[in-house]
Formats: sequence, C-alpha cells, structure tokens
Amino acid sequence: MMEIAVYGKGGIGKSTISANLSAALAMRGEHVLQIGCDPKHDSTRLLVHGRPQTTVLDYLRGVSREEEDPSKVLETGYQNIGCIEAGGPNPGVGCAGRGIITSFEFLDRHHIKQDYDIVLYDVLGDVVCGGFAVPVRREYADVIFLVTSGEYMALYAANNILRGIRNFDGSEHRRVAGIIYNERKLADEEERVRRFAEAVSLPVVAKVPRSHAFAHAEQENMTLMELEGYPEEKEVFRTLAAAVSPEMQLYEALPLTDEELEAAVLQNRITRKDGQSKKESAAASALERREEAPSEEAIVESRDARGLNRPPLYGCAFNGAAILAAQLHDAIVIAHAPRACAFYTLQSITSPGRRNLFNRGILMPSSLSPHFVSTDIGQAEAVFGGMDLLKEAVTKALERKPGAVVVVSSCVSGIIGDDIRQVESMGTDETPVITISADGDISGDYMEGIRQCLHTVAERLIDPKKEPSVRKVNLINEAGIADNGALNYRIVKDLLEQMDVGINCRFLYDTNTEDVRRFLEAPVNILATESEDSLNLRNWLMEKYHCRFMDGALPVGFRASSEWIRQMAEIFDRKTVGEEIIQHEHERYRKEIEALRPALEGKTIVMTTINVNLDWLLEAAVDVGMKLKWIGVINYLHQTFNVTSHRDYCDHIEEDIEWTTIQERIGQYDPDLVLTYYTSPAKDGKYVQDALPMTPVAGFHSALYILKRWVRLFEDKNEGEWQYDRELFDKYYS
Repeated sequence: MMEIAVYGKGGIGKSTISANLSAALAMRGEHVLQIGCDPKHDSTRLLVHGRPQTTVLDYLRGVSREEEDPSKVLETGYQNIGCIEAGGPNPGVGCAGRGIITSFEFLDRHHIKQDYDIVLYDVLGDVVCGGFAVPVRREYADVIFLVTSGEYMALYAANNILRGIRNFDGSEHRRVAGIIYNERKLADEEERVRRFAEAVSLPVVAKVPRSHAFAHAEQENMTLMELEGYPEEKEVFRTLAAAVSPEMQLYEALPLTDEELEAAVLQNRITRKDGQSKKESAAASALERREEAPSEEAIVESRDARGLNRPPLYGCAFNGAAILAAQLHDAIVIAHAPRACAFYTLQSITSPGRRNLFNRGILMPSSLSPHFVSTDIGQAEAVFGGMDLLKEAVTKALERKPGAVVVVSSCVSGIIGDDIRQVESMGTDETPVITISADGDISGDYMEGIRQCLHTVAERLIDPKKEPSVRKVNLINEAGIADNGALNYRIVKDLLEQMDVGINCRFLYDTNTEDVRRFLEAPVNILATESEDSLNLRNWLMEKYHCRFMDGALPVGFRASSEWIRQMAEIFDRKTVGEEIIQHEHERYRKEIEALRPALEGKTIVMTTINVNLDWLLEAAVDVGMKLKWIGVINYLHQTFNVTSHRDYCDHIEEDIEWTTIQERIGQYDPDLVLTYYTSPAKDGKYVQDALPMTPVAGFHSALYILKRWVRLFEDKNEGEWQYDRELFDKYYS
C-alpha cells in the first residue's frame, strides 16, 4: 500500500486536485481510498457526486467504542474509490487538529486502509501543527505533494509545510515528490513558482491550467475525469497518476527562512549585518545554514533560555488552583478537566484530611469532604469543545446555592480554547461564578496555580468598601497540605484570644466566602511563612488594598514568639497582658526543658540541612544539654549562610556540602542523633535518625515537640517511633 499526502493552503485547489488525481489513479486500475482531513469536509464531494456524507467525528460523537461500525463513514465514490471525511468542530470551538488524530485512530483501529492500493490524504496546509501534521508522520505518508499557486501566501504555506516535514524527517528521509502548480493567471506567477521550486530544490511535477472545465465539473457534482472533453486538462492528471509509483524519485525537505523566501519569490534584497546589500541565492544560503551544526555551548544556552535546566516543577497550575479553591468550604469547585486529572487533584485535596484524622485525630472538613466536581472532558469535548458540559455543571452547582462557584481550567480545556470566562455571567451577587484559567501545565507549575487562585479569589470576593472595625487579624497563606496546619491555628488562636484578639479570615485556608468578603475589616494581617510566594502575596495585597501587615510571619520558637507577642500587644494596646503571656510561657518552657534534660543531656548531634534558619531548634537543644558536633549546609536556596546566628553552638559548620559528604561525617563524628530533611534507616542501629520539619509548629514551644520525639526515639531506638503510631492506630481504628 502506498500513502500520499496532498498539502496546500486553504482554497488553493487541493480538494479538486486530490479528487481528480484519485479518479485518474482509479482509472489506471488502482484501488484508491481518499481521506479528507479538512474540517470543511468537502474533499470527496465530487467523488460521491455531492451526496451527504457522515464524517468520522460526527459519527464518533454518538456511538461507544464497542458499537463502532466503519461502514457508517466509508462511502463508495466514482470508480469504487473509498471516500472518508474526518470532519471537525464548528468554527471557533474545540480542536480540529485533535479531531484529525481521533479520526486516524479510528481508521487504524478498524484497519480500513488495508483493503486499498493507494491512500490519498487531502490536508489543510495553513496549519502544519498537532493533528494537521499527522499525515506527514512517517507511519502515514510515503509521498507528499505540495499544491501552490504563485501567490506569495500560497508559497509561504508551502514553505511552512516543508518546515513541518523537516521537523519529522531531518535530513535522513526523502518523501517530497514535488510541487503541483495550480495556475491562477497572475503576473509573473510562473516565474515565482519556478524560483521557489529552485530555492527549495524541488521539481514542479504538474501544472494545472486555469480552465473553466473545473467550474463545469463543480456544477455537475463530479470530477473533471468523468466529463466529456477537456483532453488537455485530463492529461495533467493522467500524467501525474502515471508518475505515482514506489520507484518515483523523492526529495528532502529543505525549507527557507522567511527572509530567504522573500528573496526567492519577491526578489527582495537582504541586508547583511555588515551593512552591505545583495541578492542572495536562497537555496545556497539555506543549504549552508543546514550544514552548520550547533555547538554544545549553544545547545546548553538554548536549554537555559527555555528553562530546561531549572529545578523540576512539582504539579501543574490546575492542580494548585483547584486544591486551594477547595479551602472555601461553602464554595463548589468545578474542574473543567478530564476525569483522571480531577481524580488525582481530589486525592491531593483529601489525603491530608484522611491522614490527619486517622493518624492524629485532627478533623479537616474542607479536606475530608470537599465540594469538588468535574466536567469529565472526554474525546468528543476535546474535538468539539466542552463549553456545553461546563455550562451544565455550573447550572447544577448554582441550584445548590453555594457561597461561590469556582471554575478551574485544565490543560485540555486550555488547548482546545474553551473560554471559561463565559460562565461568569451565570453568577449572581450572592453566588458569583469565579473562573481561574490555570490551563494545567500551560500556565506554569503548582505554585503558579496557587498564585492565580489567591489573586482571583481576592479580586472577586474581597469587599473593597469594608474598613478596619474589629479586634481581629487575618492569617495569610497557610500551607494547605501541612500536617500541623490545624495545630498551628489552634496555638495562634489561643495566644491571640489571651489578648482579646480574634481571627477574622484565613486567606485562603479552611475558610468561607463570607470571611473573605470581610477581609478588610481586620486591621492587621499575618503571614504564615516568609516564603518568597508569601512575600509576593503580601506585597500585592498591600498595593491593591492598602492593608497592614505585621513584621515577619507566624513565630517559631521561644525567642521569636516573645517578640511577636510584644508586637501584637503594641498594636492592640495589650502590653501588660502580653508580658504576662511571655512570663507564663517562659516558666512552662523551663519546666519542660528540665523534664527532658535527663534523657537528652550529653547526646551528640550531626545535622544536615538546607539553608534555613534553625536557631529556634538549636537553642532548645543547647538548653537541654545536647552537643552539636557538625552541621552540613546544602545550599539549596543559593543564599548567604542562614542556618544559625550562634556559630558557637556547633563544633564544626561546613557550607555547600555534597550529598556524599553526609555519611562520611556520620562515621567521623559517631553521633547519637542524625537530623536530616529526609530520613532513612539508621545504619546498624548505631544512632537515631529524625527528620527536620519543613513546616515547624508555631509558638513558644516549637522545639519542645521535637525534643519530646527524640526522647521517644532514644527510649527504643531499635523499634523507633512506630510504637507511638501504633497507639494512635489502635485509638482511631479500633
């Protein structure tokens, strides 16, 4: 079987040429199948004498995989030519390229092509990307013809097609048969085509004359080959059909740059960098360019420019935006996404809730039972567009009268061009429809989705008319998947309540739409962490809403918590109460330290960490009498040394270490305790190993939680902490 692709600009005459070439091949005795790959689905109209035809895509919309019958889309035309139209969506919706892919999968699935000698693909050449490039792939087209006139844009499209072929074939394969020149009777037209053909090193294999014969055939709803007369025009297709054979000469795709194309076709002059001007031989220039392989340095530089050497991105923007939006527990989040994408996102939302409930008895309602639904975009929506599905989902969501409906787009809905903003008009003042065009990986990574969600929800829900009027604060950008998020909230809430201060809004964590609307009623905002993303959010909120933020973030450790209480007491005029809180917590801290000292005093520590300040933990370890033998800093954040301001706490501090250094130092210092961010089994039970927290517990006693864990580890370092987890398992599962 031989497969031929006929490419060219829309309206250039591909379908007419394809149909007549198929007719000529069939008249020569070949068993021909013609497949129209243009959404207009008019490629085979002349072959079937204008009969209505069911396209593959229209047919697939109404049947299941098990019910598929290829005979429903396969028509028999003139000379028993098989005729199939791929079809496509209505203009402006869906993805016609994806439609081509879907159609080809259908053809392959049912082995439709195997009964034919020649398969001819008639393909729109204005778009040589995605699905429209499928016929150019080597598993399909053996031979490629380019149809063009002498118009510049037709030649431009032909050159673009050569670029697509080049991307698939490189210089190893030759599949281009030549140029079919469809005459338009323009001035200098034939010379233009000749110059282009010469520049790309291709022959003009046929010239189709400008003739009223083709209009006559159109009126009769048949190919020119069926009409009486017109011997000259028919001979063009007979000659072309006679040349089609497995032995025909094929050529390499040698596309031109835009400048070379203009020089060849329009005979424009190209100005060189040295200021001189000359008419270049486009073909010679192109060949020289292809022979110059890029250096390794250029490849590395190119990768850096495209971000390929950056650290990996964890999760997509859709995932981040949907997970954060689910923290609005009175909102309904609609994932405009395939079912699989929605499933994995739902697991990300609910897994922290399940883990905290079963392991620690902490209830997180917005994580355990999120109001989260999916439009379940499938193959049909990927081709024809999914806005009808989305509008139906929004309508159903609004019937439940939530605080808001939040729609988040995924890769698929972004690629097919669904404009989710259309559904915003379906909302009301009481229940707004908020859209976040996250578009999966297209927009960026997980943190970009978080950023989009925070900004969009703020702009749509925060009431700018509200003014500071309550003794409350807003908590900003808590970690939604941190195990100790609920614990930190309780600790901070308790400290604030002792100063007669409440929490107004948790933006955006385990909250509701009404709290977000009242955001500006709180006179003070507190960052949960001082990460770069949190600081950027703070700056944006301050600029947009002119709101006040406390210095720093939620305090970690005794010293930071004391400073934080004093700052909060100053703001709310509770200085005396603030000092009483600090004194009370100091007495409690000293008692806890003395209770832990017998188990930990004299124990030695080796620690490896990324460049994050750990004074809060090191101070407590020194207070309890432990000895820091070595700190190895992996400078993951590429900043100045930040682990501790008390270098005298540690015998040896080594910066910018490699991973291979860690085991060497453990053997050298023989510690009782090894601290890292990622634990592994302790070697031969010689030491206890524990993980440093990525998100520490807030408040005065942050370090005490960890020191108590070390005591348990030392009590039974052969069995480790699993005994404690067993108690929790028995408690919550029994």
